[in-house]
Amino acid sequence: MKEGFRHSMAWLHTWGGLLFGWLLFAVFITGSLGVFDEAISRWMGPPAQATAALSSEQRMEAVRLATRHLEQTAAHSPFWGIRLPGEGEGSLRLAWRDGVGQLRIDHLDPLSGTPLPATAQRESDGGHHFVHMHFQLQAGTFGIWLVGLATVALLVALISGVVVHKRIFKDFFTFRPAKGQRSWLDGHNAAGVLTLPFQLMIAYSGLVVFYDTYMPAAIAANFHDVDHYEQALLERPGRPARQGVAAPLLPLECLLAVGETRLGREARFLVLSAPGDAGALVRIFGRPLAEDGQQELVVNSGVAAFKGATGEALWLEEPGLAQGGGALLTQQVMVALHFVRFGGYPLKWLYFVSGLVGAVLIATGLVLFSLKRRKRQTPEFGAATASIHRLIEALNVAAVAGISLACIAFFWINRLLPTALEQRAEWEISLFFAVWALSLPHALLRPPLRAWWEQLGLAALLCLTLPLINAITTGDQLLAALARGDGARAGVELVAVAIGLLLAWLAWQLRRRQRLAMEPLEVH
Repeated sequence: MKEGFRHSMAWLHTWGGLLFGWLLFAVFITGSLGVFDEAISRWMGPPAQATAALSSEQRMEAVRLATRHLEQTAAHSPFWGIRLPGEGEGSLRLAWRDGVGQLRIDHLDPLSGTPLPATAQRESDGGHHFVHMHFQLQAGTFGIWLVGLATVALLVALISGVVVHKRIFKDFFTFRPAKGQRSWLDGHNAAGVLTLPFQLMIAYSGLVVFYDTYMPAAIAANFHDVDHYEQALLERPGRPARQGVAAPLLPLECLLAVGETRLGREARFLVLSAPGDAGALVRIFGRPLAEDGQQELVVNSGVAAFKGATGEALWLEEPGLAQGGGALLTQQVMVALHFVRFGGYPLKWLYFVSGLVGAVLIATGLVLFSLKRRKRQTPEFGAATASIHRLIEALNVAAVAGISLACIAFFWINRLLPTALEQRAEWEISLFFAVWALSLPHALLRPPLRAWWEQLGLAALLCLTLPLINAITTGDQLLAALARGDGARAGVELVAVAIGLLLAWLAWQLRRRQRLAMEPLEVH
């Protein structure tokens, strides 16, 4: 009975880890990069601008200028967004949706209201692309469900892995290099034990983040829809619906002043729904303070909501307070744990390293699967066994080396695309997926070991030369960023170089092994 149970767990661990490991590696890599999404966004954005903080009067004038621009260019849009300058961004950023629902972006000088030329901007999804890839694969609700399914599989793989490896904690202190399959298993065990608490926490909290998506039955049974649920949970009045009656908008700069007073802090951005309608809704979001999120698990910079046509105050979420009772507080704590919204940079680095070690855990598991099948040479799929194993080997290369190549290529794409290109952010994401997709046919056309070192070698080259392409395309050099104390931009390039050195070493080892091995798939 005992051996039968362990055998079942081994089967579950092996095949569940393989089928979902291809996706989970991408989730872990992009999630690790997403820890520093703001730094990456700053590197990918327009050149650094040394701008002084705006006074209260200047912020009000900037909002007035933004409103005038939006009334002229987006009068019929159902949505306006205004982001005030700050956090290394010197422009006034405006967003709206056009007649076909496409998001449009404009940048204005906050003091004059003059539109900034496209060549002065570098529109990009930035580091937020990696965050969106991490939890929804840039595929909306379908992606959220797919990642959720893979997350459940991760929890199963972690638990079954502990059951299968009877000596897992003892083996953690054992590593036998240059022993082929034994070395890969030692590395797999060490990565698993080292980060087991982190992996369990990150998987469970990731599921809790989207509890209302994964478990909608309770909401549907007790509330008409999610909006009514949020109204009851947060004790908010219902959002004013579009009434189809034209009504002039109160000056947003006046609502900004009232909102900042109620929040007790500066505003970061404003969101206006249904402008020009009697049911217009204005929401003013507070700017996080420097100390926010350093010691608290629940971080809330506050929201003040008003009727746009009358100025009537609708609701106020006070900064630093959790609303919605124990259930929502628990969910917010899980969100903060998952997205490391506390603890500052020390904890961010811990999450980053732990995420990369988790990726190593998955990658070594995928490699072990192929090594064991190659060693056994059993026809488990009948006449199609060789073809299926070959496809699995190619998928392993694309899932591990291919996504790594696509991630660093995303940085290069950001620098090489013309700054004035229409829908530039969408082009960046599309080319990211194109690079990743091309890694699979390359892996199918090349011998497996050769495909491994070629893709990892190219990724290493792009990492190591990232400071060079940045200097060529922007004129901004790594040493200059360090000299002016721009840790975010310099840090991105320094980490890229460090990862490039590691990838170059791996590629060199694999190429050396290919030359020495009698069989191309005999990876040691």
